[in-house]
Amino acid sequence: MLPFCDRLVSVPRKDISPVWTRSFPVSKQPQTIGQHLKKKRFELGIRQIEAARRLGVSDRTLSLWECDHVPPVWANQPRIVAYLGYDPFTDPTVGRPRGNETKGVAFLSQSGPPSMGQQIMNRRMELKKNRKQCAEEMGISAKTLQAWETNRYQPSSTLLKRLVNLGFALQQSPHG
Repeated sequence: MLPFCDRLVSVPRKDISPVWTRSFPVSKQPQTIGQHLKKKRFELGIRQIEAARRLGVSDRTLSLWECDHVPPVWANQPRIVAYLGYDPFTDPTVGRPRGNETKGVAFLSQSGPPSMGQQIMNRRMELKKNRKQCAEEMGISAKTLQAWETNRYQPSSTLLKRLVNLGFALQQSPHG
């Protein structure tokens, strides 16, 4: 009688990606930030939770970025560039990181001269600061700054001087 035994030999194969990476389509020519992030994650053979940890964001945030539901904000741009190993934001078709404003608020061009609020918002966006950061520098609340940017209120003469001293070159519009 011959002895029988069960042996299992397991050898890792480097040329085959994990099963979970083969079940999702990944763009070979990424067109969006989300596609760039997903492609890099699949090249590394890591799961979303690990990629999110490397980027310093939640796995939910990374998921929203990869699906192009939510764009990354300015503060995350350096980490994304470091993670990818290149700057995808230089391609105009991919788009730039966005601020914390909702769509329709951060319009930069309009027919006619810009209002005081638009001038304040345009300068803040040039400085790449969110409302909270900019308001703290000015010594006002973020709600006050939002009211100025949406033209609900105008800065007082004292605060207008403070804005000019902080580098906001504002011109009075003919409307008010």
